[in-house]
Amino acid sequence: MLRSIILVTLLISSVCALHLEMHKEESNGNETDEGSGDTKTEQLPGVCWACKWAMKKLKKQISNGATSDEIKKKLSMVCDEIGFLKSMCMKLVNKYTDTLVEELSTTDDARTICANIGVCKK
Repeated sequence: MLRSIILVTLLISSVCALHLEMHKEESNGNETDEGSGDTKTEQLPGVCWACKWAMKKLKKQISNGATSDEIKKKLSMVCDEIGFLKSMCMKLVNKYTDTLVEELSTTDDARTICANIGVCKK
């Protein structure tokens, strides 16, 4: 029982810290350069994992001949299944929609796609 309480407390603390960091970034107006690969988003815990999770899921769902509209539709729905990282996932998808559509049309794996948009280290 004590382990469960500690685990839940740590989980809640992590989510609160993540939310605070995202709020600080938004309030500072820090817009990062997409091409730099060294973005503020990369520093947020969980963003790389969330990106890889979403891209792996999408790669399994998208056929080789999928149109950009089909990919956009799947992109808009993929974050619904990620749990407490849903808002972070949606921000990521909304910010990089066009780039992700292009990347998902290639044979790149999930890690490469996330590194190319700058949320994971190369």
